[in-house]
Amino acid sequence: MNQSEIPAVPMPTILIVDDSLSYLAALLDRLERHGFLIVLAQTAAEGLMRAEFADPDLILLDVVMPDIDGFEACRRLKAGKKTKDIPVIFMTGLTDPKQKVTGFDAGGVDYITKPFQIEEVLARINTHLALRRANRELHDMIGTLAKAREDLVRNEKLAGLGALVAGIAHELNTPIGNSLMASSTFELQTEEISRHMSKEGGITRKEFEHYIENARMSVDILSRNLHRAADIVTNFKQVAVDQTSSQRRSFLLAEVIAGNLLTLQPTIKRTPFVITQQVPADLMMESYPGPLGQIVTNLINNAILHGYEGRSEGLIAVSAQLSAQGWVTLSVEDHGVGINKADLPRIFDPFFTTKMGVGGSGLGLNIVHNIVTEILGGRIDVSSEVGGGTRFTLTLPMCAPVR
Repeated sequence: MNQSEIPAVPMPTILIVDDSLSYLAALLDRLERHGFLIVLAQTAAEGLMRAEFADPDLILLDVVMPDIDGFEACRRLKAGKKTKDIPVIFMTGLTDPKQKVTGFDAGGVDYITKPFQIEEVLARINTHLALRRANRELHDMIGTLAKAREDLVRNEKLAGLGALVAGIAHELNTPIGNSLMASSTFELQTEEISRHMSKEGGITRKEFEHYIENARMSVDILSRNLHRAADIVTNFKQVAVDQTSSQRRSFLLAEVIAGNLLTLQPTIKRTPFVITQQVPADLMMESYPGPLGQIVTNLINNAILHGYEGRSEGLIAVSAQLSAQGWVTLSVEDHGVGINKADLPRIFDPFFTTKMGVGGSGLGLNIVHNIVTEILGGRIDVSSEVGGGTRFTLTLPMCAPVR
């Protein structure tokens, strides 16, 4: 990149508000020499207007001015949407500590005492400009992280939908296969009885009764399996709506857990692990079943990938009960390798993982923690010991806070 291609760094803009022309002239001369773009105002009202339109990086504000003093001007700046984040440094000849407290309460960040030394002014200006740049960078970083988090949650939902499609395809294989077998058999029997009827002599009563018995059996098989397929589709449709919309509704916890376990069946059946569910059939909640299902799915996958890493068998138990205080306690427990005691306080931290570089992002449990606390209005605890397994316990209100 040649010199002409280097992007120009914008000059910091400083607004100086002071009713003394001599101070304005002195500051203008000195600060312009040090590369600052200076905007001047002789009254607080003029300063408020220029702050709105010039969007300065910093304001030097005299305290003692006619009509509106510096403290009131600062309060108005901090109340303005466009000017509330601009750092304000007061310039004053006052030395009363109470005045300084008043200035800080009004929103000022620093003081310059008149008569000032230009070196002190420059040092304070550069310090607060650096702080503002750092704050802006932090704000941008927070925005980027929030966007990344949204993308991660969206990707998790897409992954969940992929598992949902695989799950419904897997679960429909059996009832549809049985229905096809029954219908094919019935079709062959019907063709055979039709041939018999077209022959001279027709069919016997015994042959017809046998055909009717087979027909009843085929209809029964078809009815049971097609109803089973319809139930599966209805169940998966509800899970899909919950996962993609994150809508609040009333639901039976056992049905939501069972629906999400169905989506995991294709994954589970490729492993030697068994999942059990012990949830009261009548436990009703008013909450967000989609995020709740996402938590259960994440915790089960976590147990399979990490808890039972290197194991050839294992049990994952999902259980729930209603406490005497009216809270729902939901736990996901394995008997796997456990978690080191030193790692337990950090497992919900973003980007913490013992599998960095080998497939672990360190965000799964952080997302779980955020969903539990921010959406479901509960808390999540973990107990574990090396070689003794891990239990994640969710304590949730039966009625989640309205988002």
